[in-house]
Order: sequence, then structure tokens, then C-alpha cells
Amino acid sequence: MRALIIGVGQCGTKIADLFALVDFEALAINTSRGDLDYLKHIPHERRILIGEGLTGGKGVNANPLLGREAMKRDLPMVMRKIGSIIGYEDIDVFFLTFGFGGGTGAGGTPVLAEALKEEYPDSLVVAIGALPLREEGIRPTINAAITIDKLSKIADSIIAIDNNKLKESGDDITKAYERINYTIVERIASLLALVDVPGEQTLDASDLKFVLKAFGSFATIGYAKADANKVKSLSRLIMKSFENEGLYLDANIESALYGLVAIHGPPELLKATEIFEALDYLTNKIRGKQIFRGFYPDPREREVEVVTLLSGIYESKSIEEIVLTAKRYAQSFMKAKKEAEAKKKKLLSGLPDFDDIYPGDGE
Repeated sequence: MRALIIGVGQCGTKIADLFALVDFEALAINTSRGDLDYLKHIPHERRILIGEGLTGGKGVNANPLLGREAMKRDLPMVMRKIGSIIGYEDIDVFFLTFGFGGGTGAGGTPVLAEALKEEYPDSLVVAIGALPLREEGIRPTINAAITIDKLSKIADSIIAIDNNKLKESGDDITKAYERINYTIVERIASLLALVDVPGEQTLDASDLKFVLKAFGSFATIGYAKADANKVKSLSRLIMKSFENEGLYLDANIESALYGLVAIHGPPELLKATEIFEALDYLTNKIRGKQIFRGFYPDPREREVEVVTLLSGIYESKSIEEIVLTAKRYAQSFMKAKKEAEAKKKKLLSGLPDFDDIYPGDGE
């Protein structure tokens, strides 16, 4: 299975850079030259500065209107670069990584997603976005809500990562962001590494594409891993991957339409009874009742790894909180704006023009 990771904006390019570290094809797009120079693993020829004439290469200061305009202006250049990377081989999926609350990512990602869907109709376009922290304020929240709306009409799936999970750790903010970025990459890389790999039951590219082609709804990737000698119940470990502690989105998984579970570990631990106990539970729990599965016994492994992908999710507390907060603020702002305009009109009504006060002057 072939995937191209495209990072847009500061948050997105940092995530894409980690994908490049683990040998994925990756491209970085940003309005900030400094942020592009900061990257460590994406080759310089795969770093694209957009909107230079608009921003001078200094970023858009979290303004999605500028981010959108920058992407539109340089979209032909971006698409040519993507075409040169792809060549004559097909791409199964484009993963667009970005931050929902920023400017370049929030504004530019929907523009790029729409262009990719038009240019490569047989490929999936999956958005992977980090939701803003509540403490970041109203502007990132509004950016996120509007971007969610736009991408839901374009992308095949939206994998949202709730940054509010950062607060559950005791790390300082830099380490916390690094940890969640590594987590995103670890989960997706682990899943893609098992696609089309021989196993007792194999997941192929068509299985993953079927699960991810979910009508612009949300998806979440769960994960659980443990040393083989510490696994007392494989069934419990599998369930842990799709329960709240294993997910990075506060979502109602019962609303999911599709699921996919990949299990990798020592053969002696992959017991059929425990595996099917957990999978039957998940199948009955989700609304769509469709679970794809892959089992990969590996005698070289000393750990058990479980990756769970759930898609077609329409109920998420994380998403609903952002959208409802943005709506409340927008309604309040529009009301205040209307009242201010009315007060200005009332205050200035009845004033004469200069011609009324100074008749004949200047003639």
C-alpha cells in the first residue's frame, strides 16, 4: 500500500517530519520559511514555501483567510510537486496532517484536499488534524469548527486528535506536544506496516480503503501494546485499544460504522478464543457491525501490539464542544456587531454634509 504524507502548516509539517523519520514519503508545505527550515527529516527539495508574496515567508499568524489564499495562489506549484513525487505509480491514500486551530493548516488544507480529490479520484484523501486546547482561546476554536465543516464535505475521513489529552500527562508543554505527535505517527505507521503483510488473516489495501472511505465522517485510531510476559489477558488488551484510554478522541464508538483491528505478537499469545471474544464484543458494540481483522503471529516478537481503526463516527464530545462553542461565540459576535452598527447609525443620523455647512466655499 502506498501512502503520501503531506504536512500543512507548523503543526502538520512537524507530524509529517516524523513520518519521514520512519521512511514514509512525505512533503512539507508552509507559509513560514523558518518553520520549514526547522524540520529535520524531510529533504529540502520536498519542502514548499507558499504565499511568499503574501506573507514574506513569515507565516499567517493563525489567520486561515491568509492560509487559504496562500494555498490557492501556489496550488499549481504544489500539485506539480506532488505529481513529480507520485510519478507513474498509483497512490492509495493521501494523509494530510495539520492543526485545526492554526492559519496555514486550517485555511490551506481544505483547498489542497479538494484539488487532490479532483486530480486523483481513485485515491483516498484522509485528513489528520490536531484539535486545539480549550485554553488556546476562541480564535483557534472558530478556526477548528469552520475547518471541520469544510473538510467534512471533501475528505473521505477525518482523523481528529484531541490535544486536550495532553493535560492528562505531567509532561511540560514541549514534551507533551512531542509525545502526541509521536503517538499519531506510531499508530498510523504501525497500521500501515501490517497492510498487505502475510498473516493468519491478512488486511489488504482494499480493506483499509473501505474503512477509511467514510463520507467525510470522523475516524479514530486506538492502540495498545504490552510486553508478552506481562499480558495476562489478550482479550483485555484488545479491548483497551478501543476504550477511552486507548483513543485520542472523546468519541462515542457505538456510533461507528466500520472497524479494523490488527494484532501482532508471539504466536503462543494470539489465542483464537481471546481474540474472537474481544472482536465479537466490538462488532456488537458499533452501529455498523462491520469489523475487518488481521492476525500476525511473529515468533521474533516479544511484545503484543494492537491497532484499532474506527470510522464513520458522527458522535464525538470533543468535536461537538468545539462546534457548539464556535456557534455560540459567532452568534454573540454577530449580535454585538449589529448592535454597534445600529448605535453608530443612530448617533450619526441627522448630521449635515460639508456642502450644507460651507455653501459656496471653494468656488
